[in-house]
This record gives sequence, structure tokens and C-alpha cells, in this order.
Amino acid sequence: MLDELNAEERKQSAPLVWSVILLHMLNHVISGAMPILYPDIMAEFNLSYSQLGLIRSAATFAAGFPQLLVGLLRRWFSGRVLVGVGNLINAVMNIAIALSNSFWSFFGFSVAAGIGSSTQHPVGASLITAATDPAERGKMLGLNQSFPSIAFSFVPLITAYLITRMGWRSALGILSVPALLLSIYLLVFVRGSASVEGKTKDALNLGKLREQLRNKNVLNISLLRSVMAFRMGVRTFLPLYFIDILGFTPEKSSLLYSVLLFGGVFGPVFWGWLSDRRDRKPLIIGIMAASSLGYLAMNWVTSFWGLVVLLFLIGFFVQTVVVQNVLSDSVPRDQLDQIFGLYFTIGFTLASFSSIIFGYVVEIFGFNVGFYYIAAVTGISLIPAFLIKEPRTQKMEYTL
Repeated sequence: MLDELNAEERKQSAPLVWSVILLHMLNHVISGAMPILYPDIMAEFNLSYSQLGLIRSAATFAAGFPQLLVGLLRRWFSGRVLVGVGNLINAVMNIAIALSNSFWSFFGFSVAAGIGSSTQHPVGASLITAATDPAERGKMLGLNQSFPSIAFSFVPLITAYLITRMGWRSALGILSVPALLLSIYLLVFVRGSASVEGKTKDALNLGKLREQLRNKNVLNISLLRSVMAFRMGVRTFLPLYFIDILGFTPEKSSLLYSVLLFGGVFGPVFWGWLSDRRDRKPLIIGIMAASSLGYLAMNWVTSFWGLVVLLFLIGFFVQTVVVQNVLSDSVPRDQLDQIFGLYFTIGFTLASFSSIIFGYVVEIFGFNVGFYYIAAVTGISLIPAFLIKEPRTQKMEYTL
């Protein structure tokens, strides 16, 4: 469905693509540190699990809901500027969080940081898709997920070390600086081809959005994303589960959390590479089924080394890169911003409720019921997955 770039345009846009991917990683350096910081933050502000869930929900909602509206800004600003400015705001607000002196200032800066980060996912994915050779699109989308997972894998250990040396405030401030610097570099020094990073008059065109929602793949992927969003809050609580329920030390908890995220380094690259070579629907179904079983097994696997294996597999079985690859092949280039905006808005907006729901579930019923809940949500999301069609091998249907 995309109008492909010539080799010169792809070469010109390569620095932009890699800058966007690296900024995505540095964005997740900040967010990946937060679960390790939460025990200290909870102690300082005397928070309960449900209160922490409320804070996470507000910040996630702030990061998620604007993502569809971000596409509208492409009428006046290039994608490069939107990604750069958004990450700049996110970094500055997290530095402000590190300097906050009250619960409500912490809460407010968290929401502002979420709004800043809202440009990264929809505009970043759109830029990468538009600038990449279709034969390598799955791989590049996989790297766009894998690089952040690298950050997620090592940041908990780095954060745990920094906390013991200087406390959570200094740790968060230090970890926010790289994103601040790369955002400035992207805005000042990096340029892509005009067709990749340029403005578009069709940004957030409601008529064309309605037209694309008649595309069965867009509809079914949106439904899948809607259901899967309700399991996104679980990871916030895993370090607390390891410490409060299983009795592991903070160091072991950080290591286990890193293993989970380290699985996410290899998973997106592997599944993205495979999705460039195989039908993607069976991959999506298989990955989601394995993920559901993995979270179900959390109820019985409680030993440290058993969790090392299980958490790596849970992190490895990630379907989002394959789903995004299908989505990018199912819509025209000029609709990428608002379709990816819709995709991420659905996910992050609904995910904003997932943290408070999961926090409430584990506070009232315990973590075992919480893991059953996550497994059930994943299983339900298989229903729209079975209705996805492979656009590379058969004629797409555009009407319901």
C-alpha cells in the first residue's frame, strides 16, 4: 500500500530513522527506571498499591490519549520536529520530577512528561515505516522495539546501583539527561528526505480515518490492541511482587525484572525478522497464546531460577512488532500517522486504566488472581487475532 522511496531517499533518511530509534530507547531508559524507583517513592509519599496505580494511570493516559491528535500537528510540523520536541519535553519534565518537593508536583510533572512522550510512538513508527525498504520493514520495526528493550533490560540494574549511591531523585535526573541531549541533536543537526519527514495536509483527516476503519485489518488490529491494553499495567507491579510477596531482595528483584525486559531485546528482532519472511497471522496467534500461558505459569513458578527462565520467555514472546508490520502494509502512506496514532492512542489510553485495575485486583484479591486476569485478557485478545488477514499474499478487503 505504501509508495516506496528510491535508494537515495532511504539513504538520506537513514540518520533520521536511527535517531528516532535511539530516542525511543532513551525514552525507555527513563520509563524503565520508574518501577525500580517506585518502592522509594512509595515510602517517601506513603502510597498504597492502588494510589500508585492511580498515578501510573494518569501518566499513561496523558501519554496515550494525545497520540491520535499528535497526527494533526503534521499539518504544520515535520515528524522529526514532533519527535524531537516531544522527547525534549519528556526529559525536562522528568528532571523536574527529580526536583519535586511534594506529591502533587510529582504527580503534575509525571502527567506533563507523559504528554511530551506522546509523540514518540505514533510519529516514530510512521517515520520508520515510511523511510524503510519494505523487505526490511519488519526488522526495523523490531529494532524500534528491541533497542528500548535493551534499555529496559539494563536500566533496572543501573537504577538500583544509583539509588544505593545517591537516592531516587539524583538517579532519575541523571537518567533523563541522554534523552535531553539527543532530542536537541535531532532538532538541530538531523534531516530526512522531504517525503519522509514532511508535513501532510491529510493529517487527522476524519473522513479518511473512517474510510480506513472499514479496512478489516485496521478494525481487527484495533480490537486486538484494545483488549491487550488491559494487561499493560502488570509490569509496574512485578518488582513489588518479587519483594513483598516472594521475599526477594531489591537486588534480586531488579535482576528478575531485567531478565523479563532482556527477553524483549531478542523477541522483537527475531519476530520482526521472521515476519519479513513468513505469514504473520500464525506468528501473532502463536506468540499471544504462549504469552497467556506464561503469565498463567506465574502462579506456580516462584523460585528464583525458575522465574529467570519464565520471565525471559514472557519478555521474548511479544507480538506488537508483527502486528505493526501487518498494519503498515494495510494502509496508504499518507494515513500512517493517524492510523499509528489510533493504534497507540487505543493502547495507551486503555492501558491508563489497566494499572489502576491491576493495582485494585492485587490489593483486594492478591497477585495470583492478578496473573489469572492477565492470562485471561491475553486469551480473549486471540479472537480478533484470528480475523486478521495477510495483506502480502491475498487481496485486501476494504469494506465491512
